[in-house]
Amino acid sequence: MTASDADGSVDAARTVERPDGGTVESDEETEAVVETPLGPLVARLWPYRVPIGLFALVVFLRPVVAHPWFLGFEQIATTMLVWMLFVAAWNLLFGFTGLLSFGHAMFFGFGMYGVAIAMSRLDLPFLVGAVGGVVLAAVVGTLLGRLIVEKGEIYFAMLTLAVGQAVYFMVNRDPYGLTGGSNGLTGTTLPPWIETFRGEKTLTLLPEFANDFYYLVAAVFLLCMLALWQLLRSPFGQTLIAIRENEPLARAMGVDTTRYKIAAFTASSALAAVAGVLLELNDGAASLATFDVLTSGDAVLMAILGGVNYFFGPITGVFVWFGAEDYLTDFTLLQLPLAEYPLVTLDVSGILQFWRFGLGAIFVLVVLLSPKDGVYGLLRTGITRAYHRARGADE
Repeated sequence: MTASDADGSVDAARTVERPDGGTVESDEETEAVVETPLGPLVARLWPYRVPIGLFALVVFLRPVVAHPWFLGFEQIATTMLVWMLFVAAWNLLFGFTGLLSFGHAMFFGFGMYGVAIAMSRLDLPFLVGAVGGVVLAAVVGTLLGRLIVEKGEIYFAMLTLAVGQAVYFMVNRDPYGLTGGSNGLTGTTLPPWIETFRGEKTLTLLPEFANDFYYLVAAVFLLCMLALWQLLRSPFGQTLIAIRENEPLARAMGVDTTRYKIAAFTASSALAAVAGVLLELNDGAASLATFDVLTSGDAVLMAILGGVNYFFGPITGVFVWFGAEDYLTDFTLLQLPLAEYPLVTLDVSGILQFWRFGLGAIFVLVVLLSPKDGVYGLLRTGITRAYHRARGADE
């Protein structure tokens, strides 16, 4: 079975000597940074690169997307974090266990509707609805997993799609007036400690310097992603990767693969529901479209675009997806060579009004160049090779 890197890649790791005399599990990328002038410090921090990367993400994401040269508004950063958590939850099942689900939108919806129904229909506290939605998703994930995880890859994918569509039509029928049917749920769907003014949300329970809604989403995102990282580093996570790489061999070694796959399905479902809770708070409503098969399809495309074999792959995929969507929908004039000094101006609004056309072209290009590694894998490989070539040129 293949050894797994700390960030989830499956390149074979090697043990190298650290400058302080210790040893560290390393691949080519590790060796590259250890050999820099800051080698000792980098070697000490390298095992914690995932937590450091996640923290840097929540700190710099909003100013980056709000920059006028990029998207120009900061509200989309909160939506990005919610979707990053949802796609990472989906990738726990596919990227690290080998189970392709086309019905994960229902777990996303359970979290969203759990809060909305509790507050607008049952007059229950937010926490009851949030916990109820996550528990419902975990229970459904466990029961569904017991029924279908051993049906084979294509049958598992089709059965999750079928169950997801069945849930979609049930919600659309508005049972007992709980779900609002095709209109969804709006109105009193936000807890009283969240206030909205001109589209910006604040937390009334916290002092002014810490009452930004983005901080709440960032904190939940960090906790869930760190828990996911620890899960993947644990013997449980390594067993999931072993099942993905060679399930017959894992079974021959005495691993109860069915039990592990059910547990992975349950954890993935619960994490997706947590993302759904955050989405409900962010949108201030519950939408039927959340249960749509297109929501599951978007998660699949985002993860593959970013790179399903890497911990940061889904995060990269969501960032590229939302960035391309917003940029392409506003892109009307192509000015060459530079916008400041245009020599040729072309009106491309007729083509790029269908932003998915441009995003589809990017997706096809990435899949052709690197079908397994995605954008994150391409960047990682390119940076590592460029570094080694630069060092070779210096020497």
